[in-house]
Amino acid sequence: MTKKSPISIRIHTEANKNDSDTFSIPVNLIYQRRQAYLSKVADISERMIERILPFPAKDGTWGCVIKLNPMGRIRLENMSGTLRGSALVIFVSTEASRHQVADMIIDRVVTDGVITIPRGLTDIEVTLLRKEFKILGEEVKQNWRDKPKDKPPELPGGRFETPIDRNAVFNPISSQAPSRNSRNSALDLQRLRD
Repeated sequence: MTKKSPISIRIHTEANKNDSDTFSIPVNLIYQRRQAYLSKVADISERMIERILPFPAKDGTWGCVIKLNPMGRIRLENMSGTLRGSALVIFVSTEASRHQVADMIIDRVVTDGVITIPRGLTDIEVTLLRKEFKILGEEVKQNWRDKPKDKPPELPGGRFETPIDRNAVFNPISSQAPSRNSRNSALDLQRLRD
């Protein structure tokens, strides 16, 4: 069982108002100043976040750039392609509170997997985000398993020499090269070596 995150970020898309109460809930959008119906199940959650980059907003709160993992990137690309013109609403929850941080209109297909929350995060939420996720742009610590393998010796000009047995393929002293059509290529190679 995995530990529960101290902060959750849920991104919901606008649903059809004719859907039943089972699938959608009515919500007042803060920035668009209208009522909309959102899907009850979040389309993107904090499990799909790879990295973050918090920044101070002009109104004294915090904003955050969110980079999604490959699964989240594909989901965002599909959502932004099929639901163009509808709202994307972001909720942030901690142990103390849950609130709507941003609502945006999907106006283009997002292929890079990056969502920006322009404002609305508190100092406590940003502190929790920094503890929970890696910061975008920080150096990644190298895992011992990812250590680069030994490279072959480098020749002048930046080329690498690959150790091969040149005598097994072609002997420049011999006037005969092994024929490719020969069934007895092993015998041809043996003759060249002698």
